[in-house]
Amino acid sequence: MVETIRFIQGNLPHWLVVDRTYFVTMRLNGTLPRSVVSELVAERKVLIDAGCHDDERWLALHRAQFLKIEGVLDAVSKGDDFCLTEPEVAKVLLKSFGWLADDAGWQIHAATIMPTHVHMVMRNNAGRSGELINDIEKFKRFTGRDANRILKRSGRFWAREDFDHWCRTPEKVTSAVRYVRENPVKAGLVSQWQDWPWMV
Repeated sequence: MVETIRFIQGNLPHWLVVDRTYFVTMRLNGTLPRSVVSELVAERKVLIDAGCHDDERWLALHRAQFLKIEGVLDAVSKGDDFCLTEPEVAKVLLKSFGWLADDAGWQIHAATIMPTHVHMVMRNNAGRSGELINDIEKFKRFTGRDANRILKRSGRFWAREDFDHWCRTPEKVTSAVRYVRENPVKAGLVSQWQDWPWMV
């Protein structure tokens, strides 16, 4: 039985549960066209308006929308305007994974920094699963401020909302870790994941 801490229905749904591993994706601000965001919101509105409480239908929609988002992010990852893999920015992100682990109690099973987004598979071992969104926001505030300084930019660095999904089985955790590691290969950036330098 899964114990729900809270469920937040924003532009993306956030279902926080006790003692589970999460697959989290953060993306740069401005990397999803408004038309795609509108389409995602409209798809969710269909289930909301229907009063749908079927977890499996929501889960299927969640997965389909993640794949749509990921396809868009991977397609634009080869552009020159995206900066997460700029070496000094990537170093800030890698160091901040340490903060999530050491100060916030998150075990990072895997993390990959892509040019437009970051994937993490993480579990809290300090009883703070309900703090996922708050801890990710702290991570984004710190890294966004430092990245803007490095890049001599200003304004919002990260998109407001992140994709987070809790893994229902150990097999799903293994699958998520594999996905995170293989993302640079799938995006055509390297031929094998071991060659990608921005990974934990």
